[in-house]
Amino acid sequence: MPFSGILGHKEIVENLRNMVDSGRMPHAVLFCEKAGYGALQLALATIEYMFCSQRQGGDSCGKCPNCIKNTKLVHPDVHFSFPINASTLIGGDKRGEVEMFYPAWRELVRENAYFNEQELCKAFGIENKLGTISVAEANSIMRKLSLSSYEGGAKVMLIMFPERITIEAANKLLKSLEEPQDGTYYFMVSHNPGKIIATILSRCRIIEVPPIESALLEQELTERLHLTPEEARFWARCAGGSLGKAIGLVSSERDEEGKRPMFVEILGKALEKDLPALMELWEEIASYGKEAQRGLCLEGGEILRKIYMMSLGLDEISYASAKEREMFRNLSGRIKPDFYRKGYGYLTNALECIERNVNPKFIFCDLCNRIFYNI
Repeated sequence: MPFSGILGHKEIVENLRNMVDSGRMPHAVLFCEKAGYGALQLALATIEYMFCSQRQGGDSCGKCPNCIKNTKLVHPDVHFSFPINASTLIGGDKRGEVEMFYPAWRELVRENAYFNEQELCKAFGIENKLGTISVAEANSIMRKLSLSSYEGGAKVMLIMFPERITIEAANKLLKSLEEPQDGTYYFMVSHNPGKIIATILSRCRIIEVPPIESALLEQELTERLHLTPEEARFWARCAGGSLGKAIGLVSSERDEEGKRPMFVEILGKALEKDLPALMELWEEIASYGKEAQRGLCLEGGEILRKIYMMSLGLDEISYASAKEREMFRNLSGRIKPDFYRKGYGYLTNALECIERNVNPKFIFCDLCNRIFYNI
């Protein structure tokens, strides 16, 4: 990934280029973004530029052996770490080592590097349990970085979602972050920096990645997804500067034609006062993987926002698609005005309970009951 392949973020690219050219690249850089803004691309492009042996015009050449290896995500001095669940089985192997997931990681990054954590877990087949970066992985990180460089140059560790580093693992990594070996660099990409352990956060150079400019996002959606200019403009507005979110919204619209989102089903059954049907729904949701449960709660919050805006007659700035407007219009006139704030609170509480590993049957029984009695 050369700098020229990044969508927008010219000022950040220029700063990163200057850091490399001047030899002042911090030993630990944290890219903070909302999912889909392009932080991973910025990290990968910087790494490729660092290793390129034939830089041209302020960018990597894309042709030298180092560039080719980095493009394929197989450079021996560039390592990757991300949240996994140690009990996950791949081919019957219970070791749970990150390297087992490298093929799936490479495929995901090549297909769509604007992914979110839920999409990463889905690619790894670990939707049923929240992943972490454990003590065992922290030991593996330090072991890899303690070895001599294969190519005789820098060594890099790219950590995806450092907010998933456990406290014990963070304590293991502190010495490496405080006293790094010469030529050793950490690059981290976070979608929730507020949850990163303070001792890790304080040792990083933080780069805030902003949303992608609307005009660039519209152009990318037109070319990548073959949308009309009007369609691209609508989905770009809905996505709020996130290419990853825009891709997900369009894919969902295409794949689920005629289907109602699960949270809309919950609202519908609650309004109909059909408690047995509502019980069946929460039992079904409780069987989902944790990342799917998180996704449902996040989607539920967005659905409530859209319905609320439509109830105020603000259809245009609800950013609801034509299909959603048709679906939500009936709901907006039946929901109590004070429910929207309450409903958002119920969903937030459910998300917190998922993070604390509360039994999902308790979580979604409680959520559906609260919606049933207050909607």
